[in-house]
Amino acid sequence: MTQDDTLSNDPPRQPSTNDGNVTTSVPGLDGILGGGLVEGDLYLIEGMAGAGKTILSSQIGFHRVAQGDMVLYVTLIAESHTKLLSHLKALSFYNPDAISDRMLFVSGYHKLMRDGLSGFLALIASTIKTSRPRFMVIDGFRSAHEFSSTELELSQFIHELSAFINTARCTTLILTPLSGNEPHPEHTLVDGLVELNRFNSGMRRAREIEVHKLRARSSARQALLQDHRQRACHVPAHRGVAAERAFGAGLQEPPRIRHPDFDQMLGVVVVRGSTTTLVGPSGVGKTLLGLKFLQTGVEQGEKCVYFGLYESSERLMAKAQSVGIDLSELLKDGRLTLAWHPAVELAIDELAFELLDVVQRTQAARVVVDGIDGFRQSANRTERIGLFLNALSHRLREAGVTSLLTEELPLYGEATQPATLRASVMTENIGLLRYVEANSALYWMLSVVKQREGMHDSGIRRLTIDSRGLHINERFIGPTGLLFGHPSIAPALSVSNPGPRA
Repeated sequence: MTQDDTLSNDPPRQPSTNDGNVTTSVPGLDGILGGGLVEGDLYLIEGMAGAGKTILSSQIGFHRVAQGDMVLYVTLIAESHTKLLSHLKALSFYNPDAISDRMLFVSGYHKLMRDGLSGFLALIASTIKTSRPRFMVIDGFRSAHEFSSTELELSQFIHELSAFINTARCTTLILTPLSGNEPHPEHTLVDGLVELNRFNSGMRRAREIEVHKLRARSSARQALLQDHRQRACHVPAHRGVAAERAFGAGLQEPPRIRHPDFDQMLGVVVVRGSTTTLVGPSGVGKTLLGLKFLQTGVEQGEKCVYFGLYESSERLMAKAQSVGIDLSELLKDGRLTLAWHPAVELAIDELAFELLDVVQRTQAARVVVDGIDGFRQSANRTERIGLFLNALSHRLREAGVTSLLTEELPLYGEATQPATLRASVMTENIGLLRYVEANSALYWMLSVVKQREGMHDSGIRRLTIDSRGLHINERFIGPTGLLFGHPSIAPALSVSNPGPRA
């Protein structure tokens, strides 16, 4: 139903009960807010035109209707409610049944023009007493600024509104254009201040959310939120909890898992919950080593996930089949899950959300993220990538997941290196793969250059791949500079023929 300066004659609705958290249904937003909005609190949502204020508040409103709440949407703009609803119809959360049942639209624009802020507040109070909403949106709050004669009058309005909705247990969002660095009375008086913004980087466009202020949360949550400024709604909050659990778990002997091929290289078995990065140029065997890692996990009764950003599931299965790894049976019974998300389709936060979601749904113990560079390519702000990957790896460790990441290096030892922080910096184990030219042939080399939890074999070994699978062979003794692709002496290597390539 909609109203223009009139009150509903419907009988009062009984408010739903909850634990004090008002969930939003926006993926990742509840985590950023420490569990959701706080019941009865007043929030200011700022943003430039087109940043998504109306869509965000409407999505939350329709979700609250689905949870059994009465929702009040008050507008202070000249746009009609019919036009507003016509714009929302194209969105998946829109529910026409809610409009006629538990969502009430009221225009306060003309009341504000006639009677000022006091009259507008009286309209809100009367409507809340009659309809008993549990969630309210006030859209177009700029008009309240224009019709307030002094900042004191506006402050008094915000103060009285906050007190009233707190008593009525009606969580409220105020939507207003972005004010920049200019201070306003409502910034001090509201319980939460959230900024929506648009960000352009080259041909990419993104919308971002930044939490400036949040009351009624513990100090740990406050610190956690500060670490997630300028994150999109899809990023779950994580850093503070992950750090606490990591320190607590450090007092115990870490559990370990076995991987036959990696054991002989690392010198010790891989620690459960650790992260290993395989770095190397394209085509050197990183993906196949990752599939072997998952195959071993499945054989040990673990649920595994392959999260790829470059190769489709069909191409991946064909590649695995060519080296004797049959994925079809593993996929049928759910022991292995393939998730392919091209980096060009999703933003960096969406990719992280999809990864963590599939890990949680499948209860995976092992994960291969094939092409961590795809996260970097999907980032609008390249300065975020270091902290972002660090936070993502912490989330996987917190979940007890043993992860293997693959990362690209320039082909054939090219000198150009990316300026951004590499994922390998923040992982426990690093395996380096390189091509080496010798005896008019190319060979694949593998060496472990980092193993944090113990000693490892420092030798350089040859990696071969044929129809029977992957093989890590004997150590090389001879020229130096093999892994850089530039052997420093001329004598031929003592190796056999390279054999068929995958």
